[in-house]
Amino acid sequence: MKKAVIKRLKLKLIILLIIASLLIVNVGATSRTYEILKNNSGDGDTNYWAVLIVVGGGKGYRHHAFWGFRSANGLKKVLINHGWPEDNIIYLFEKQATTEAIFNTFQWLNESGEDEDDVILFFFQGHGYSLAEDKVPLDEPDGKDECYFPWDDETYGWSWDTYIIDDELGTKFDSLKSKNIIGIFETCHSGGWIDGSYDLCKPGRVILTSCAVNEASAPIVARMRWLFPHYVIQGLKGLADRDSDKWVSAEEAFNYAKFPTIIRSTIFNILVYLIEPVPLTQHPQLYDGWPTEENNQLELKIIDLTK
Repeated sequence: MKKAVIKRLKLKLIILLIIASLLIVNVGATSRTYEILKNNSGDGDTNYWAVLIVVGGGKGYRHHAFWGFRSANGLKKVLINHGWPEDNIIYLFEKQATTEAIFNTFQWLNESGEDEDDVILFFFQGHGYSLAEDKVPLDEPDGKDECYFPWDDETYGWSWDTYIIDDELGTKFDSLKSKNIIGIFETCHSGGWIDGSYDLCKPGRVILTSCAVNEASAPIVARMRWLFPHYVIQGLKGLADRDSDKWVSAEEAFNYAKFPTIIRSTIFNILVYLIEPVPLTQHPQLYDGWPTEENNQLELKIIDLTK
């Protein structure tokens, strides 16, 4: 009888030790993330900043603007609800999002005191395209730069006379001190923002794109939002917290959104193909250079679910 009791006690002790070890590993990983943030040569305070940019395209693209508006508003609400200061968020919508205004957000961040240990999130939604050539500096594996179309006052929408190429945006990103940058790109051909050596791929960054370099992006019509951001936002609300540490990382948000985006876009593609043979299946892409490209096993935590 005593032996049976001792056996049960031993079994309980082993189970408790296993649970404790799992908790220690989890807490240790979270602490290590904080340690990296605090040791990025900043001022010791981790401030959170966000720039949200939506360009639907003016007349004829009102639905694009509306879907983008809903996506960006949903993202902004999640950030604010989980402790991101509203004063630290810039939101440029349609005619506000000119090239000058977009570039000025980097100056705003610099002048506001962003530093190495701060976290900065960029969200770009709008028209994207692959150019016919790779402009200097030559860095594209497919020989083509990708571009994003800001608002053009001349055409009251988007125009081939005004666009921002990936190299230009890469230079703007390089002007920031932060070593904790997240980029979310909801544009056609957005995978092209992370395939060139002068694009956005640098240590200290996690870049999420809605599709591969040769693909278009699709909406989730029933919810009147763009497909990939819809799932990213759902993930940030807590559904992506797979390790149950009460934080959602940029990588977790991507992994949560990736497969539903592939599945839903494939279904959407089949339905659209019956009307018009346009390829719309999309495969989201991830660049993970955080904290470095060589050592990216840890994840950049951005949403505190306890707030």
